[in-house]
Amino acid sequence: MAVDIPTFAQTQLTLLASELAAEIAESSALVALHSPAALQRAGVALTNLTVAAQRTGLGGKTVLELGPDPATAAAPSSSSSSNSAELPEHGIRVGDIVLVAEQPAGGARKREVKEMEGKGRMKATMERLGKMGEAEYSPFIRVLFGLSSPAPVPADLGRGDPEVGEVEWVDPTLNESQKDAIRFALASREIALIHGPPGTGKTHTLIELILQLIKRNLRILVCGPSNISVDNIVERLAPHKVPLIRLGHPARLLPSVLNHSLDVLTRTSEAGAIVKDVRAEMDAKQASIRKTRNGRERRAIYADLKELRKEYRERERRCVSSLVAGSKVVLATLHGAGGFQLRGEQFDVVIIDEASQALEAQCWVPLLAANKAVCAGDHLQLPPTIKSLNAKSSKTASASASKKGKDAAAAVAAAAGTPANEAVIKGATLETTLFDRLLKLHGPSIKRMLTTQYRMHERIMRFPSDELYEGRLIAADAVRARLLKDLPYEVEATDDTTEPLVFIDTQGGDFPEKNEDEQDAAAAAGGGSKKLTKSSLYGDSKSNEMEAALVRQHVRSLVDAGVRPEDIAVVTPYNAQLAILAPLKETFPGIELGSVDGFQGREKEAVIVSLVRSNPDGEVGFLGEKRRLNVAMTRPKRSLTVIGDSETVKKGSKFLKDWMEFLEENADLRYPDLASLAQEA
Repeated sequence: MAVDIPTFAQTQLTLLASELAAEIAESSALVALHSPAALQRAGVALTNLTVAAQRTGLGGKTVLELGPDPATAAAPSSSSSSNSAELPEHGIRVGDIVLVAEQPAGGARKREVKEMEGKGRMKATMERLGKMGEAEYSPFIRVLFGLSSPAPVPADLGRGDPEVGEVEWVDPTLNESQKDAIRFALASREIALIHGPPGTGKTHTLIELILQLIKRNLRILVCGPSNISVDNIVERLAPHKVPLIRLGHPARLLPSVLNHSLDVLTRTSEAGAIVKDVRAEMDAKQASIRKTRNGRERRAIYADLKELRKEYRERERRCVSSLVAGSKVVLATLHGAGGFQLRGEQFDVVIIDEASQALEAQCWVPLLAANKAVCAGDHLQLPPTIKSLNAKSSKTASASASKKGKDAAAAVAAAAGTPANEAVIKGATLETTLFDRLLKLHGPSIKRMLTTQYRMHERIMRFPSDELYEGRLIAADAVRARLLKDLPYEVEATDDTTEPLVFIDTQGGDFPEKNEDEQDAAAAAGGGSKKLTKSSLYGDSKSNEMEAALVRQHVRSLVDAGVRPEDIAVVTPYNAQLAILAPLKETFPGIELGSVDGFQGREKEAVIVSLVRSNPDGEVGFLGEKRRLNVAMTRPKRSLTVIGDSETVKKGSKFLKDWMEFLEENADLRYPDLASLAQEA
């Protein structure tokens, strides 16, 4: 069914305003309710940072490097190669957007909330789309909103379609489903979806597609929702020596791709040589300010800096234009594609990786610069996280903090809100991605699925393939039967290393779940206090101490057999369970712990999944989301161990019931030994 474009754009603006309000309310509550020290202990903040270095960056901006204050920071560990003080353990990662603020003295705590970066470009793009007249709708835009049908693609492209021609493969080892998806993407006039289930070589396929498009002398913009998704493509594309440029702040990029970044190229390329001398002069002026105490001299230096910045920006603008124009492939995050560097640029094709994890409004930032799009992803795994759908006030929130968050949210919603007479699409949600919407709009004719998977043992793959992927997944010969005992280092053959699928069934109610309040009460009864963790900052979560003991027991068994901790991951849907499992990282350095949501796109040789839920009412909460379970069960290569209460889980949904029955029939079924468990607990 066709979509009215102005109504779509207005709906997106309304949803984005609601999402921003939810994010601000959450951040505001965190800052209002917890001290900086408590936030640091929970891993969501870093305190006592000082300016370690500064330089002039892209756009003439001053780039500051922050580091721990030597007076308060821990000394470097003996294993560290650096002499500088080490940061405490934290959850802040490359690419995260953070607030940098002066640390308040004493009890004074700032409660400022500023609009988060990243929503602005989506908002501007939706406003631009909403104001377009019908005469401005390109054939491409018309297809994406169902105002026109996609140009038909011949059913059999293997015999050489006139639009595609004979394809000379750069990598002849591609399987037939990958080749078919590439031919289909080349032949499609407006839109092609490449459906890549777990382990099917989606990125590998996109690299070949990009190389084939370059052969056809087409200009390509490659985007993804995160820096890491884009950097993965840069890493694999770089060895092919194609002219490419990676847009994005260098601090957010992987070190291995920095040489292809715009920031580095403006300093190292021929085009960047003319900028270098001005940058050096600006850096020297910046340094001289700190040495000058005379007010008149400082004002003179600032005046010089202002003129230098003006000259620098103009030289840099010409340099950037030259570099971008000379690149056949430009890579950026979806948000980054809306930067000044690409203003006015047009591309023959936009490729969006991980399109099923991106907000649709994000995707439109690059789409307005193209005539054709190829979207790759898996709509049967988790969609983007939407805070406004799950916004719940913390039980521990004080009235004033709650009011502060609500006031901030209301201000944002009012600023970006929808007039009462503006139409919005009923039932619309940001969870509906471009990939989802196009598939529903045009049906499977615009999609090709990759069907050979190179990750999982056949028995691990079987259930998700049959239940979610129409039984079409095939395990490649190299992975079909590989086990932990076959790892390329010495591993003893035991019950745990010769079984690809293990189910430890805790049925019977001996392993009951707890919520956050019960954990607090237990800690108080024991005379202790519950440590503030990231999970407790964000409100109610579930945990299961006895399941955690089973996890520890199984990890120890694997490690004792010779499996290296870095080849093992423990995943669970609940942050409170992660907090209980955290000591595993000290006992087994290198082991990875993560939430199911955070582990999407990852893989490990052995994965242990703790389901947590065990209660007499059969309540499973968001464990019932089949896309979340799909992520959990498709992370391992050689070994999947599921720990859970089949009686509780079966009651959650038909999907969960079918999964439990599959495990009972096909896994190595085990029941906990309470005596041996007492030693672990």
